[in-house]
Amino acid sequence: MSEPVGEPLNTNLIERYLCTRARRYFRGRHDGEFFFVLNTAPRLHVHLEIPASHPDVFTIRVTPACFFPASDQARLTALADSWNEQHREVTAVVHGSSDPQRIGVAAEQSRWIGERVRFDDLAAFADRATAAAIDLFSRLTVAAELPSRPLLLDAVLTA
Repeated sequence: MSEPVGEPLNTNLIERYLCTRARRYFRGRHDGEFFFVLNTAPRLHVHLEIPASHPDVFTIRVTPACFFPASDQARLTALADSWNEQHREVTAVVHGSSDPQRIGVAAEQSRWIGERVRFDDLAAFADRATAAAIDLFSRLTVAAELPSRPLLLDAVLTA
């Protein structure tokens, strides 16, 4: 009889992943939640989780350290929709915030793991999702920085 391949999905596996990637991380309020910061442009918050209600699922959620102006919602939603049509590594989600003048964007991905997973497979999944989120937010940040209308009017200097 052959030995099962892989190991159970648990917090030790996630911590091992974070250590092999030299990530300084924090544990969440609930068992199975982890958080770390990517010093990219823009700075990103990465949440890794094994949801208590679904212990056979591994979830990654990446968000920028800041929110976007609510006036950019239509443009960011269109960019997120376009991203989602072309990319499968993470899903871009535009959402509200407690400040009606600001909106958030998240990159999310979940994977059903089952009873066992190979460490290399879990690490590759997390690495792909993280890299895709970095790509997404670098594009969204550039798009959000492009004003929908001019911020300054042309001025003619007179002497």
